[in-house]
Amino acid sequence: MRERDRKSIEIDKMLPQFTTMNVIEGQAGLVNYSSLIFYSLTLNNILNIIVLLILAGITINTLSSDNGAIINASKAKFRTEIRDIEEKIELEEINHNNGEDFQFGSLKDLIGREDAYNEILYMEDGKLVYIEDKVSEKQAEWLEEMDIQAKQNIIPIYTGEQFKKIGTGEEITIEEAGGEIYQFNIDSHYVLQNDINLNCSEENQWMPIGTLSNPFKGILDGKNYKIKGIYMDGGEHKALFNYNSGKIQNVVLDDGYINATNYIAGIVAINNANAEIINCINQVEIHATYITGGIVGRNYGLVENCENRAYLELSSNSGGICGDNRNIIRRCFNSSEILLIDWGIGGIAGTNFGTVEECYNLGNILAPTSYARYSKGGIVGSNYGTITRCYNLATVTGNTSNWNIGGIAGSNEQNGIIGFSYNAGEVIGYNTVGGIAGNTPGTIRHCYTIDTNAMAGSGTENLENCLQLSEKQMKNQENIKLEDGSTTTFLALLNKEEEYFMEDTENKNNEYPVLKQNS
Repeated sequence: MRERDRKSIEIDKMLPQFTTMNVIEGQAGLVNYSSLIFYSLTLNNILNIIVLLILAGITINTLSSDNGAIINASKAKFRTEIRDIEEKIELEEINHNNGEDFQFGSLKDLIGREDAYNEILYMEDGKLVYIEDKVSEKQAEWLEEMDIQAKQNIIPIYTGEQFKKIGTGEEITIEEAGGEIYQFNIDSHYVLQNDINLNCSEENQWMPIGTLSNPFKGILDGKNYKIKGIYMDGGEHKALFNYNSGKIQNVVLDDGYINATNYIAGIVAINNANAEIINCINQVEIHATYITGGIVGRNYGLVENCENRAYLELSSNSGGICGDNRNIIRRCFNSSEILLIDWGIGGIAGTNFGTVEECYNLGNILAPTSYARYSKGGIVGSNYGTITRCYNLATVTGNTSNWNIGGIAGSNEQNGIIGFSYNAGEVIGYNTVGGIAGNTPGTIRHCYTIDTNAMAGSGTENLENCLQLSEKQMKNQENIKLEDGSTTTFLALLNKEEEYFMEDTENKNNEYPVLKQNS
């Protein structure tokens, strides 16, 4: 055997000693391996290794580069050990946690691990995560490649009493999470772990979270668990949250009562710019007078994929989802009855200065008193912004003194635009009543109403490519003949510029077209 080959074999035998030698990265690692190597090898041995490397034509740079042998071996060993930990966690969940995922805890708590990995890995909200200041940059990179993310410092919420502490800044011990201590700041990340009950009453009413000067700036993920027992009677700025500048998602507000005056909602009274309310449901009855919504009172941010399922008794500038919209409401719907007291009421928003898109209303809008006046719509009461790809299937009812009643908008104002929307609900009122809009100084294009309604009560000169259609045509059971002699379908008309609607194949919509994301 040649001398060079013999020395290469000797080097191969020694390489496993370096596989976790993180010191070559120039980073701090799990263990100070440089110290271990120093004590396990004499100076003479180290010199011999360097000589062998040189004789073999291998440089330290080659071994320690990102693609070098030592780094690759270290990475492989690290990944193998992490996968072994994941398997042990999974087995422990199966054998000792009734098959349920662990939510929070250290490796010591969960699988009795006492080594250095217990210091860098943690189970947070059902996911294995790493603690950033305990790993090197290289280890963080490897963990991310394995889809293991950095710890977010999520605060678990198990009880109504814990929920009440959100934003207080207090340090709270969460016994359900192994006795961990969390600081409940206004910008923290909170996650519900089960249904909770706030246990509010007339004597112990709910205090909304966040103020004008100190709004909620964190994240609340309700995970679609129910928040029960809210109670508020009297005053203004009443909701689960008062001012929101963060992100509130997957919250179901259930089993409560709200009766107040201005800026009232189930979830958020005022949603600030850049704030988000995503995938939330209101199931709490609300009685209020001004700028009220099932989800949000006034919106300057984003409201998306939200639903109101509760009876609402509203007055002015109020709607099933939002009272007054100044930004974006997307993919939201109302499925409950709304009783009108005054003016500016809509199934989705009372007044709209922003954009309402891909929304629909299934709840009847009623105005039983002569006091209920004007601007009532299946989607929006008074529209100053844009309504696009929306529909109404419910009855919008005025009375003998009502005007500006519409299937989509009660009044589509001067700068208002309504496009690619349809109404199949009955629209009843005293004056300026239309299947799409009651009064429309603004633009309406590519909109359609069932032929028992006129297109608009006034401003018909502002309609572009709009049609009255029969029930069969709107259910795609009968073709539509156009002025040029050609025939088409209702779906083709709705999807003329972009495909957002589809056939109601599952009969969820009484055979009327549905929006794709709601199918």
